[in-house]
Amino acid sequence: MKVTDMYSQNTADARPSAPLLLNVLRRDRIGDVQKYSFQEFIMGDAEILAVFIDEAREIIQNLESDIVKLEEDSSNEETINQVFRYFHTLKGSSGIAGVTSVYEFTHRLENLLDDVRGGDLAVTDKLIDLILDSIDWVKGEINMSDEVPENQDEVRANLLEQINLFKGIDESNITSLATQPVVKGISTNRFYRVKISLREDIFLFGIDPMLLIEDLLAMGDLVTKTVDRSGIPAFEKMDPEICYISWDIIIKSRKSIDAIRNVFLFVLDDDNRISIEDVTDKFSETESGDILTEEVRIGDLLVKKGILSEEALDEVISIQDDGKLLLGDIVVKQGLATEKQVTEALQEQEQIKKKIETSTIRVDTTKLDNLMNLLGEIVIGQSSLTRVSEEMEDEIGTRIKSAIHSVDRVTREFQEQIMAIRMIPVGPTFEQFRRFVRDSAHSMGKEISLAIEGGETELDKTVIEKIGDPLKHMIRNAIDHGIEDKKIREKAGKPASGNITLRAFHQEGNVFIEIVDDGGGISVERVREKAEGLGLIKPDEEITKEKLFSFLFNPGFSTAAKIGDLSGRGVGMDVVKTNIESLRGNVEIRSEEGRGTIVRIKLPLTLAIIDGMLVSIGKYTYIIPLLSVLESIRPKKEEIKTIEGKGEVILVRGEYVSLIRLYDVFGVEAEHQDPSKGLVVIVESGTTRVGLLIDDLLGQQQIVIKSLDNFITTSRAVSGAAILGDGKVALIIDIFGLVEDIIQ
Repeated sequence: MKVTDMYSQNTADARPSAPLLLNVLRRDRIGDVQKYSFQEFIMGDAEILAVFIDEAREIIQNLESDIVKLEEDSSNEETINQVFRYFHTLKGSSGIAGVTSVYEFTHRLENLLDDVRGGDLAVTDKLIDLILDSIDWVKGEINMSDEVPENQDEVRANLLEQINLFKGIDESNITSLATQPVVKGISTNRFYRVKISLREDIFLFGIDPMLLIEDLLAMGDLVTKTVDRSGIPAFEKMDPEICYISWDIIIKSRKSIDAIRNVFLFVLDDDNRISIEDVTDKFSETESGDILTEEVRIGDLLVKKGILSEEALDEVISIQDDGKLLLGDIVVKQGLATEKQVTEALQEQEQIKKKIETSTIRVDTTKLDNLMNLLGEIVIGQSSLTRVSEEMEDEIGTRIKSAIHSVDRVTREFQEQIMAIRMIPVGPTFEQFRRFVRDSAHSMGKEISLAIEGGETELDKTVIEKIGDPLKHMIRNAIDHGIEDKKIREKAGKPASGNITLRAFHQEGNVFIEIVDDGGGISVERVREKAEGLGLIKPDEEITKEKLFSFLFNPGFSTAAKIGDLSGRGVGMDVVKTNIESLRGNVEIRSEEGRGTIVRIKLPLTLAIIDGMLVSIGKYTYIIPLLSVLESIRPKKEEIKTIEGKGEVILVRGEYVSLIRLYDVFGVEAEHQDPSKGLVVIVESGTTRVGLLIDDLLGQQQIVIKSLDNFITTSRAVSGAAILGDGKVALIIDIFGLVEDIIQ
C-alpha cells in the first residue's frame, strides 16, 4: 500500500500531541533509527504526511528539470550541487514524515551524488538514466505517477543494485572514468568546527538533533566532540520535550563547507545557532578558532581568494586606520591586487550581503480563491454605492462620492496585492517539460534540447494550472512531427540535435507563450490539400497562410502521413484551442517550411477581475474588456459601405473595418440601427480589427467575472457575466470568440 492510499483512509483524528511525533522520530543513539510503518504514522499525524507529499512533488519536479540540464552540461558544478541539495531535502523530509522507504532509498542516492560532487564519479548517460529511474520509483512510492508498477519492491532492489555498482566503480558495468569528463571537487581533507545550539522547543518541530549529528558524521571522521550539559536542570524540573544540551564538534572531511552546511538545511534560522568554520589552517595551533561573523569584509574575501596574505592584510588595515582610507584603494595603490580583483571581491561582498533569509508560508489555494471572491463582492458593493451617489446631487452626495473615491483607491491597491499573491512564474511549469522532451526524443531516436525563455513571467495560478495539457500537446507535436530525424536535418544543413523553445513574455496587458521548434515546418500544400478534401475551401479560392493554418484546429484535421506514437499534427488541436479559449485566450500558428513552426498562445493575466467598458444596446447593458478597446467613433453615412465578400464595413482613417451589429448578434432591439446615429466601438482581436455598433457608452469600471454554465449559453461571443451596481446582470463580450464566430 502506498503513502497516499493510506492517507485517503480515515484521518479525521485530532492533531496529535508533540510526544507522539517525538516517538516516531526519536533515536536512542546515533545510527539506530526507530522505524514505524505508514499505518502507524498515518494514525498519528496525517497533516505532516500531507506537507511531505506536497513538498516532494515540488522537489521532484525541480529535480527532473535539473537532471536533464546536468545531462546537457555534465561539468556544471552549480547544477550538481543543486541536485544534491534536492535529494538531501527529500531525504530529510521523508525522514521527518516517517516515510522510511523513501528516506533509506534517497539516502543511498545522496551518497552516490556526493561522489559526483567530490569528483570521484563521472556524470554519464548511464548515471543520468539511473537517477531518473530512481525518481520514477520515488514518484510511484508516493503515488505521484499515473502508472505505478506492481513490482515496486523489485524495481527498488534493481535500482539499489545499480547504485552499488556505481559506488563500487565496476569497470565492466560502467564506462571508464578515464574517458569521461570528471567534475572537480574537494580532494584533500579539511577540518571543520561545527557548533550546534538548537532552540529549546526543537523537538516540537519534528527535528531530532541526533539525526543531524549522524548526518554530520557521515560527511567525514570525528576528531573531537564536546557536549555542553550545563543547561540541564535538576531531574525534578526536567521537561523531556526541551533540548537542554549543545555540541561543539570538529570533523575531518573531504567535503566542501557548503556540503557541511547542507546537513543543517532544516534548522538554519535565527532561532537555532549553527556555526560552521573551516579551521584547516588553525587546527594544529589550538582547538578554538576564530568565529565567523555575519559581516563579510573585503579583506577577508581577498585573503580567501589567495590575493592577499594575512600579514599583508594586517599591514593594510593599520594604514587604513591611520589615514581612514578605503581598504580596496590601499591594496590597489600598493600593487597588492589589481583594480579588477578588488572590484570582483566587492561584487561578491555585495552578493553575500543580499542573501537574506525570507519567510514563506504555504497557503491552501482555496483560501486565496475565497479571498478573491470576497474582493469581488467588495467591488460589486462599491459599484452600488457609486451608482447611488451619482443620483444624489446635494452636498451629501458630493461627500459620498469623495469617500467612495478614496475607498476605490484602497480597493484597487487591495486587488493588486491579492493578484500579486495569485501570480506565479511560468518557469516551474515550463521546467517540468524538460524530462518529457528528453524521454520522448530518446524513444524516437532523436536528439532534442529544450530551451526556456521568460520563465520569470507571471500568470494567475488558475491559468497556470490549466495550460499544462495544451502545452504538452503542442510540445508533443513538435517532437513527433516538427523536429526531423538526424539524417534529414544533416542533409538540410541543420545541426543533428533539434531545439524546442518555450518562451513567455508580457505584451499589451496579456501574457504570450510561444512554442518554437526549428524543425521542418508545416507544408502549406498539404494543409490546403486536406482543407479542400474536407470542403473547407474551394480549389481556386485565395486564402492567407494564417487562415489556412487555422484549419489545423478543426476536429480531425491532420496533415500527418501516418499517426505517430506521440501525436499527429492537428489531431487533438481542437481540444487545445477549446482549452485555451476557456481561459479567454487564443492560439495561432506561424510556420515556414524547412525552418520551423511557432505556436503562439495569448492569455489574460487573470481570470478574476478586469477593467470593462459598459455599453448599452436598447435596454440591456453589455461589457467590453477595456484591453480590447481601441477607440469609439460615430461614422458619417458616406463612410458606411457594403463590400461583396466582406459585408458591411466602415471607413476609419483610410482603412475599411468590418461592422458588427451587436443587436443582431444578441437578438435584442436597439435604439439606433443606423451607425451614423449610434456609436461604433473599434476593438482588436489578434491582428483583426472590427467595429461594434452600440447605442451608448455608459462608462468604465472594474468587473468581477462570473462564469456561465453551458445551459445558459454556449455562444463563443460571451465569456461570462458580471453583477452591476444596481444588481442587474451584464454579459461580458468575448471579442476573440465574437470575431471567430462572425468570420466562420
